[in-house]
Amino acid sequence: MSPGVAHGHPGGGRGLAGPKEAGIRLAKGSVLWLRDRRRLERLLAKVVVDGSRSRYSHRLLAPTATLSPWYDDEAFLAVYEAVTDHTLVDIYRCWDLWSGLAQVADLPGDVLEVGVWRGGTGVLLAERSRQLGLDATVILADTFEGVVGAGDQDPWYEGGEHADTSVEVVESLKARFPGVSASLAVGRFPDDTGAAWAGSSLRLVHIDVDVYSSALSTLKWAWPRLGVGGLVIFDDFGSYECEGIATLGMQLMSAAGSVLRGVTNLNGHLTVVKVADEPLPDL
Repeated sequence: MSPGVAHGHPGGGRGLAGPKEAGIRLAKGSVLWLRDRRRLERLLAKVVVDGSRSRYSHRLLAPTATLSPWYDDEAFLAVYEAVTDHTLVDIYRCWDLWSGLAQVADLPGDVLEVGVWRGGTGVLLAERSRQLGLDATVILADTFEGVVGAGDQDPWYEGGEHADTSVEVVESLKARFPGVSASLAVGRFPDDTGAAWAGSSLRLVHIDVDVYSSALSTLKWAWPRLGVGGLVIFDDFGSYECEGIATLGMQLMSAAGSVLRGVTNLNGHLTVVKVADEPLPDL
């Protein structure tokens, strides 16, 4: 391809011109230069972000893939912009939730999120459910008193982190989405509030609790209620300081057998697919 020619561009290979096109060429060239000879990988590998309590290796990551399908989905972008100040979950993982729910739209069951904080991802899932026309209750479970269940598997946590929220904060966000329905389960899940939803079937479970014990107890409660083909999406898999979630995810994938499949990404999600109507493996 000749320099300055947009190969395959509608209109027949017109030359790129103007500051925007020049900026695109420069950015693309920079990415290609960094990717060549694995320059970026070698550079970032030198930056150690492990701490004294880290149980796994942590390095900075910067993927060079550029496909960004969320920017072609106006409905997603509108919701994301409305909830972004109510979540610590980035646009990539929010898109993962948005698209993941669509992939299980043909399954029966409700949607469960445990670890709501200020309601950003919970309301995103509820609005997605509404737009898809799902016959599903969206259950948003949280103590609204911060992280609970921190233990030996969670060397960075003491408990009580992320307590800067309230039921009122979540309700105010919900009110910005007419027609959205979500039921709040206030208290420790499943110990305090699971009984109210014991008869539920589930199609998608989002676990964003940061620590091992809470994540495992949620998974054990949800698993027999999750339909075959249903998804459990763990937030913070591989995220710095969330060592307990990494431990649980690795245990699950090691014990998967014929019951589940685990799909990881490098942005902090582990997606578990239930592939057989069998009990959760012993961990």
